Amino acid sequence: MFIVYFALWVILNGKWTTEIGIFGVIFAAALYAFSCRFMGYGFKKDLHYLRRLPTTICYGATLLAEIFKANVTVMKMILDKNFEPQPQLVHFESGLKETRHRVALADSITLTPGTITCQLEGDHYLVHCLDAAMVDGLDNGVFVEKLSQMEQKQEFMADSVTGEVQPENEAAEAETQATATVNEAAENEAPENDGDAEKEEEHEH
Repeated sequence: MFIVYFALWVILNGKWTTEIGIFGVIFAAALYAFSCRFMGYGFKKDLHYLRRLPTTICYGATLLAEIFKANVTVMKMILDKNFEPQPQLVHFESGLKETRHRVALADSITLTPGTITCQLEGDHYLVHCLDAAMVDGLDNGVFVEKLSQMEQKQEFMADSVTGEVQPENEAAEAETQATATVNEAAENEAPENDGDAEKEEEHEH
């Protein structure tokens, strides 16, 4: 993130000087410290995102290629005088586990000419297609395949790289449940101890 902040600083200034470079390092370091303190960023998480960069670039290239091919297809439909569109609404499930990948699939479908994601609820998609020929491959096409591969690689790296939000949340939930169990057990034991104390007092009297 430090490099990203510094690059944004230089780009927004529109030129390079020694003063801009020095102040850029200072402001980038300050923003990075703020991100680490309040937004959960850190070196381990940056390293994790860096390892994901090749697959992200590959997916971006795939998206651009699909957009180009869909543009050609739609242009052929428009230029064909005998073409009569048969629009359809399609329901399907992708099988993706993570929310960000589901949203990426929905956005990719919308960015591809001829298809629009009308609704995304959980893993259930509602997509409008310009023609019936565009229905094929929505639920198991190249987008779903690439995103599924990204999920599998991330699950593999999760064992060796810490700093993921989801594992931390799961650990926090487990700790909370354990604390609640201990407190509940202590509350259940308290009445029993009070009852034993009362019995002992009655026995002494």
